[in-house]
Amino acid sequence: MSLPAQEWLTGSVSFLSTQNVYVKFENTSGIGVGDTLYVNQKGKLTAAMLVKEFSSISCVCTPLNQLSIPLASPVFARPIHKKAAIADNNEEKAKASVDLNNKAIQSLNADNLLKGNRQKIDGRLSLSSYSDISDYGNNSRFRYNFALNASHINNSKFSGEVNIAVSHNSNDSLPFSSNISHYLKIYALSLKYDIDSTSTVSFGRKFNANIANIGAIDGFQYEKSVGHFAYGAVVGSRPDYYDYGVNTNLLEFGAYASHYYQKGRGRMRSTLGLFNQMNSFNTDRRFGYFQHSNTLLKKIDFFGSVEFDLYKLDKNRQATNTFDLTSTYLSLRYNPWRRLSLSMSYDARKNVYYYETFKNRVDSTIDKETRQGLRFQFNYRPFRFLSWGGSAGLNTPHISKNASTYLSFPDLPWIHASLMINATLLRTQYLDGTIYGASLSRDILPGKLFGQLEYRLVDYQFNNSPSTLPQNIGEFSLNWQVAKRLMFSADYEFTKESGTNYHRIFLNLTQRF
Repeated sequence: MSLPAQEWLTGSVSFLSTQNVYVKFENTSGIGVGDTLYVNQKGKLTAAMLVKEFSSISCVCTPLNQLSIPLASPVFARPIHKKAAIADNNEEKAKASVDLNNKAIQSLNADNLLKGNRQKIDGRLSLSSYSDISDYGNNSRFRYNFALNASHINNSKFSGEVNIAVSHNSNDSLPFSSNISHYLKIYALSLKYDIDSTSTVSFGRKFNANIANIGAIDGFQYEKSVGHFAYGAVVGSRPDYYDYGVNTNLLEFGAYASHYYQKGRGRMRSTLGLFNQMNSFNTDRRFGYFQHSNTLLKKIDFFGSVEFDLYKLDKNRQATNTFDLTSTYLSLRYNPWRRLSLSMSYDARKNVYYYETFKNRVDSTIDKETRQGLRFQFNYRPFRFLSWGGSAGLNTPHISKNASTYLSFPDLPWIHASLMINATLLRTQYLDGTIYGASLSRDILPGKLFGQLEYRLVDYQFNNSPSTLPQNIGEFSLNWQVAKRLMFSADYEFTKESGTNYHRIFLNLTQRF
């Protein structure tokens, strides 16, 4: 069965951690917490992961069934008509898979999913709360998010995009009227005009998928496609470092060019960009980047990204031209046969510091200590009912080591649930840690209610002190498809640490339209 391409959003896997899959989209309008994302497996769209958190252009997801998903793999989301999250390994549950012919696959991966000027409007309104309760005090954070993507408004050449959030803490004392920038965050607010079928111009705050590493841009963006090539230019400013508002002192401008090629099921995309960023009309950074993804060779997937600085100030504060490699990420995946996947990656990018995060201390430590350096991963599925995988990493600048392994049983007999058992070992400059865990998940009501139970035993030993940090962490989550476009999710986490109890409660209600 072939599906119209405009009913789907296409993204790609941008990062893999020990527990999460990070997926980047041009925008996430119409995607909400608890939604199912799909990958193409042998010509079928197969449920692969659940959305746990999201921003305006990316999603943090929990894998459903330990599918081996390489970096830069296409990921598909259906923002309005949600499909049930059903394990890939249970082929009888074909409701979670859709047969795609080659023409449909190419349409899903095309840069322009809309043909002609037909209006298409989809949006999302979500209300969420995050409560942190402990013996030391309580705090609750509330967030109200509105996202709208209007393509070809009134069948015209104009399209608009909005993604706005208002958030506040129960302990906030600042009045809203005089501190709007403290509470209000605008992630996207732009208007786009199609000059013709191959070129567009946009104005406002907008992310560009071809230059996603730049982040949001406040200003003008132009893009044109010519055959397999696309190029563009931007002139604007960066959002303010402190409140994410408009700051015209942070001017930037640049240009990029990309090439896309597809042969059968193999794809190749390359992008080169050059940018100049300023601070108070003085050059702050001048740099370029190159990104390449390639699946043309059978059984081999490659992804690489580098950044290089072209400008610096010497010891006398004089500007000089230079060529310094400042960021590198390389990933290679090999499938020697159908049941075995091997991958290797090297990450020399800077660590991410989150403006806002819901991660607990354990997950934040794991992400920080396992992202950089050299990493090996494998996934082996000897039987339909068993998958075994693991990873090992070495971060030489910080002399840290990590290793993890898991066993996954995607469809336990009689109870039809998915069981995963895992273990993680960390050795860093300041701590040694071990983490053991198990999770059980299943569709309680197929296509309507999904639940998961998880337990983790954590033991951190600090190297420079005799103190330890033992933790017992339990978690229970539910995702309920209340109505066709209404989703409710709830997550409760309990942590017992050195005689102190911590409770974390996350609630989310999302209405799509």
